[in-house]
Amino acid sequence: MRSWIRVRGLKPVARSVRSLLLKTMRSPRTVTLFLVDRLLVPLWLRLLGVAVGRRCRFCGFPHVRLAQGASITLGDDVLINSRSDGNPAGLPHPTILAAVGPESAIVVGPGTGISGASIVPRSAVTVGARVLIGAGACVWDTDFHPLEPEQRRVHATRGAASAPVQIGDDVFVGARALILKGVSIGPRAVVGAGAVVTKPVPAGAIVGGNPARAIGRVRAITRGEYVS
Repeated sequence: MRSWIRVRGLKPVARSVRSLLLKTMRSPRTVTLFLVDRLLVPLWLRLLGVAVGRRCRFCGFPHVRLAQGASITLGDDVLINSRSDGNPAGLPHPTILAAVGPESAIVVGPGTGISGASIVPRSAVTVGARVLIGAGACVWDTDFHPLEPEQRRVHATRGAASAPVQIGDDVFVGARALILKGVSIGPRAVVGAGAVVTKPVPAGAIVGGNPARAIGRVRAITRGEYVS
């Protein structure tokens, strides 16, 4: 009797799996994207020298640049979206991970999701766990160019100011936000879409505007409160 119940209970699951397999086999594009995202992208990143954690997922090829001695580390369960049809908001470009300075580093914590963002450190950008970085957001720890025109005439990028950026756990960075050098963002904070962040953001704060300023606080979910 028990074995009959088990077999009967598995039938709907088996039908669902069979249906999914049939749909996959009927769509060459689906098969191609599956192979690219699940196999080729992680392999390519590892060949470039990126440390890829377990169960990382990719949608398209990100743009990656590693200077000599630089490092990029992706924690477990990281999701990186670089394909425009992978996000209903649309992506201006594939995700960019560019550690451009010698010994510079990008560290992305476990469970973080990035969609078409640009992360460029000359020293370091550290992203915590379970962070969401929206479409087209930019996290730059450098000015890219010196401010003085005399210096730019000597060399376009040498001498540009930079300072590490740190983003805490459970932060939400909205689409097209810009986080600049030296900024630290506390855990559970929210950066509004299009905000330009030049100063530290306290934990749990909601900031927006240009330059970004506090516009609210993230509500704490109490124990026992229903979360869908």
